[in-house]
Amino acid sequence: MLWDVIDNSNGFYNSKTAKEFRSRVNVCFRVKEADKNLEVKFMADAEALKMINTGGHPANPGIRISMYNAMPVEGVRALCKFMKEF
Repeated sequence: MLWDVIDNSNGFYNSKTAKEFRSRVNVCFRVKEADKNLEVKFMADAEALKMINTGGHPANPGIRISMYNAMPVEGVRALCKFMKEF
């Protein structure tokens, strides 16, 4: 679901990860041509909705979504809805 939102965002969200190497539990992407101000807003707006720790790693900046076993499908749906509205 999350990769579909990224792929169908007309470039608003983008990832350099080749499709054959994409993770199902860690999704890294950038917002609008790596607009750092917009990424900070994305992270703040997500946190306001209780979607926490969305910041990327210093070696791989941008947004990083971790969806391990404890992440329910409904949480991913909520994230996808947020991203479409953002």
